[in-house]
Amino acid sequence: MSEKKIIKNALIVDPESYKQFYGNIIIKDDYIDEINSDIIPDFADGYEIYDAKGNILAPGIIDIHAHTDGYYFCGEKELAQGVTTVVCGNCGISPAGITTKGFYDLQEQKGFNINQTTFTGHSFTLREKAGATDCYAPASQSQIELMKKLALQDLKDGACGISFGIQYAPGTTTDEFNQVAKVSADFGRPVSVHTRLNFPNDWESLKETLDIAKNTGAHVIVSHLSYMFADGQMDRCLEMIADYRAKGYLISADSGMYTAFSTMAGSACYDEDQIKANHWDYSQFVAANGIFCGQHLDKQKFEYMRANEPNNGIICFTGVEEDIYKALCFTDVMVSSDCGKALPGQGHPQDAAVFARFFRIMVREKKLLSLIEAVRRCTYLPARTIGIKDRGRICKGAKADLFVFNPDTIKDNADFPGIGNPDLPPDGIEFVFVNGECAIKNGKRVESCNAGKILRFN
Repeated sequence: MSEKKIIKNALIVDPESYKQFYGNIIIKDDYIDEINSDIIPDFADGYEIYDAKGNILAPGIIDIHAHTDGYYFCGEKELAQGVTTVVCGNCGISPAGITTKGFYDLQEQKGFNINQTTFTGHSFTLREKAGATDCYAPASQSQIELMKKLALQDLKDGACGISFGIQYAPGTTTDEFNQVAKVSADFGRPVSVHTRLNFPNDWESLKETLDIAKNTGAHVIVSHLSYMFADGQMDRCLEMIADYRAKGYLISADSGMYTAFSTMAGSACYDEDQIKANHWDYSQFVAANGIFCGQHLDKQKFEYMRANEPNNGIICFTGVEEDIYKALCFTDVMVSSDCGKALPGQGHPQDAAVFARFFRIMVREKKLLSLIEAVRRCTYLPARTIGIKDRGRICKGAKADLFVFNPDTIKDNADFPGIGNPDLPPDGIEFVFVNGECAIKNGKRVESCNAGKILRFN
């Protein structure tokens, strides 16, 4: 394999400089060596040449919120969308429930298709390791001290921050997660928060999350707005975020492109009081996995999954579509997939579709965002938010994580189980490069390429 590669005849979109221009990118090893506007022949000694044919060349997508967590099939679905880096360990769940060092070491040993970094998770992992195994009970101060100690070690071992899934551990007190969040703040790393949200219009839960920034100095990332507030509540949610930002607090947020969310059948989210508070009906629930995959649930099937398949997903069809667009038009809201482990033919279509869906709807069809702003929200903005300095950019010396796509044909194809195939890759993705290696060529997977790396924060 030649040492240098050229991607020629591209409309290069650089979200950092906010400029787009026609040109070529020369890749050496795993970094961008040169950007020029020369006329490049079809063949050149010592180079592999890839013809973008006037399509968009952008930094590889950085998925700010996912549960890819080393699952190869998840990585494949992300890669097919142009994702080159994924942030794992969200919603308070550390990958495989192991230490950050253990996860990183294992992934480096196995190899992976895209780059990974991870939060250390509070609400499931740290709580369990500290002995706070009852999600409905508050942790003792001694348990909180152990959580802080474990979190500190994970941060020293390169975790990108601490994540919380407060809705999944409703016994968590405000004092508990402020104490743990302060560890990340003192380390200069962000916290990602799936809010408590006990019922619609529960603004105290959002205030509790935003107050973490005020109480600890942490940079707070409010997780998946479309799943938490797209029920006619988005305007008030965004007003509150804007108010905290105006006061100088570091508040970011991410959102997907669906209102129908999927979470574990056995989680507190699907407790009876939550169903009543949110005015949900069993007919709104579809099994994402397991023996009822693709089926609408009744009370009997729902209770069976809760008792016998607690780790399988249930999709709840709820929400107001317009709220998605309000969220993703709001200043500096990033795009996220919430991608998670699922067998082929099962799971949520977001895993394989969210980014193509974003470009199709937000840019081409509704024209709510410019192309360059849309690229920024899923590349440079998450890189800056999470603290990745050499990716999400197009400049000499940046890592050669890149993707080429056709803005006129990019389209999501995956659909919900029971309706279609949740794994179908999108149209319009022509090339994807991970650390300088071509992983997708002319829309086809290069099977021999697994060039992903672990991104440790030190």
